[in-house]
Amino acid sequence: MNDYRLDEMSGFVVGSMQPWVEVMALKHGAKKILTVEYNQLNIQEEFKDRLSSILPVDFVKNWQQYAGTFDFAASFSSIEHSGLGRYGDPIDPIGDLREMMKIKCMLKKGGLLFLGVPYGTDALHYNAHRYYGSIRLAMMFYGFEWLATYSGESEEPFDLNSERLHSGGVFKLIHYTTVLRKL
Repeated sequence: MNDYRLDEMSGFVVGSMQPWVEVMALKHGAKKILTVEYNQLNIQEEFKDRLSSILPVDFVKNWQQYAGTFDFAASFSSIEHSGLGRYGDPIDPIGDLREMMKIKCMLKKGGLLFLGVPYGTDALHYNAHRYYGSIRLAMMFYGFEWLATYSGESEEPFDLNSERLHSGGVFKLIHYTTVLRKL
């Protein structure tokens, strides 16, 4: 978020049991953040003017209230679990793709998405999580412009090419953070 400031922006976080993503967004200028999470969150009184939470089922039921209203979204180590039932969510083989469509619907045109998922060769690790390679990434990023990719090794973005994407082989968990812009 250092390279993509969130000054006075409103956004939402998908999947966050601990509010570290929300803290980072506030630190980088975010005005208001809604967290979409299966678990009930306890938000301290001092943050209730800037932070709120909603259950995914309520977020979807009230989608018209939220559609096209957010400047940014963030999800780290969450979407790769969607639809696998690990966290009490309904079984859905394309649950991750549906989550990306929901995010796209909720963002304004030009809205940013900060996405952290495991990269590598496309694979499914039973009901634990998915790995994202060139095939699934193309489906996940449809309707977005790919702005940058970051690793924990440097604060500078890097070029994610096929060699780096598949360097860990199958079932090696490498999380990268990608910044996308809704077209």
